[in-house]
Amino acid sequence: MKESILQKIRRLSLDINEKILPGASFLERIRIMYDFLWEKIWYDVELIDYVQYRFYYKKRIERNRFVTHGRLLRIMRICNNPSSRIFFDQKPLFNQEFKDYLGRDWLDTKACSKKEFMAFCKRNPILFSKSPNGMFGKGVDPIYIEDIKDLDVFYDKCKKDKILLEEVLTQNDELAAFNNSAVNTIRIVTLICADDSIRIMAAVLRLSRKGKFADNFHHDGIAALIDIETGLVNTVGVDRKWNRYTVHPDSRKSIVGFQIPKWSEILATVKKAAWVHPEVRYVGWDVTIKGNGEIVLIEGNSGADPDVTQVEDQIGKWPLYEPLLKDIEKMKF
Repeated sequence: MKESILQKIRRLSLDINEKILPGASFLERIRIMYDFLWEKIWYDVELIDYVQYRFYYKKRIERNRFVTHGRLLRIMRICNNPSSRIFFDQKPLFNQEFKDYLGRDWLDTKACSKKEFMAFCKRNPILFSKSPNGMFGKGVDPIYIEDIKDLDVFYDKCKKDKILLEEVLTQNDELAAFNNSAVNTIRIVTLICADDSIRIMAAVLRLSRKGKFADNFHHDGIAALIDIETGLVNTVGVDRKWNRYTVHPDSRKSIVGFQIPKWSEILATVKKAAWVHPEVRYVGWDVTIKGNGEIVLIEGNSGADPDVTQVEDQIGKWPLYEPLLKDIEKMKF
């Protein structure tokens, strides 16, 4: 259900109390609310953009540099063939299309036999179950086979819910040292330009927290930007509550200055993967390194949210995209 302006104002009021300006006076609250409404009406800025990019501190010229939600929709409209988004939105289809890049055992329970299911469970005493169209880490749950009382019942449920099952990856020691309860990943955004070159638009280290089984913002994850040329982490880590970290709060391992292992190989891998479906020009790839050094894809996102590439340094990335999008648009005429 679409949120009304009144509902947005109510949420903004809560954000003012909790995040923006606790203890704000009546006049300060009115100023912030009026400012948001102005941005919404004239520049199509969503409330989440206004808050997470701290527009209440920024002048319009600085605000205009950000990839807001409306601009993300424009990127997707210009760059990505709608009929091919299904290969990224549906996890079983993604695994099938990108099977050469997965590096792990997996099973689409919608299409498997009971014999195949039982064999998979026997090979993988711990596994992940994934909803076929889950987002933000939702619909992803760890499963311990020894805790399943009746595998036949579990099979029927997986079949009904069209669940994707995957082997649990053992990650590279250097990444695992931050936190080993979840696989820590690198988000790399690629864009196939009008001249068919592939541009790396952003790179982010995403770190999980102790006891969590996913590393994204919606599971209290921490994100830090990576220098594309060198593979060095060059900002502090930031979480969804805007806490900032120079070291991981659980392991105390340094975030700033961390050198991503096998950086050139990671870039080569995502560039190669981008050509599997070149009609989807804009993709955010989640990548990790296995314990044996193999570089693997966790997933690809054809609607990759730009928040994780702009929150850390509070610098808008729209000037990187705008000229490239204009060139791609010209190809259609």
